[in-house]
Amino acid sequence: MTFNGLTADAAPVTIYSESGFSVSANPGSWVVRTTYGHPAPFIQFVAPAGNAVTGQISVTADRHAAFSFQSVDLYSSTTQIPYTISGVKDDAIVFTVSDRLPNTFGNFRTVVNPHGSDVIDTLTISLSNPAAPCCSNPMGVDNVVLSQ
Repeated sequence: MTFNGLTADAAPVTIYSESGFSVSANPGSWVVRTTYGHPAPFIQFVAPAGNAVTGQISVTADRHAAFSFQSVDLYSSTTQIPYTISGVKDDAIVFTVSDRLPNTFGNFRTVVNPHGSDVIDTLTISLSNPAAPCCSNPMGVDNVVLSQ
């Protein structure tokens, strides 16, 4: 999923479909950014100055088909990126990966799933966005690599 079908900059994203997969973006006020990405566009949410906000996306395959999750590109402007990625199949947790990326200084960093061969039917990517007291902070997702 490259989010290439999203073309209106700053448009809200709640549900998006691409290549046989659907993304549901909630919680967090996710929007499209067409002027930046890895490559552009990508989706992001913003934490106001001095606040911590959680953004989450869930990915499912059309017709509830099984799939595997390989990697995702994560972005933050000014903070580290605490994340939790979970894969579920038939309502049972198959894997959970949690970590904190160091500050990417406005760049994207690829997170590779160490359980990339595990078969799932729902993927959840949750990002914690702890904005500094001085300024708001955008954080986002691009290039969710999946296989069926």
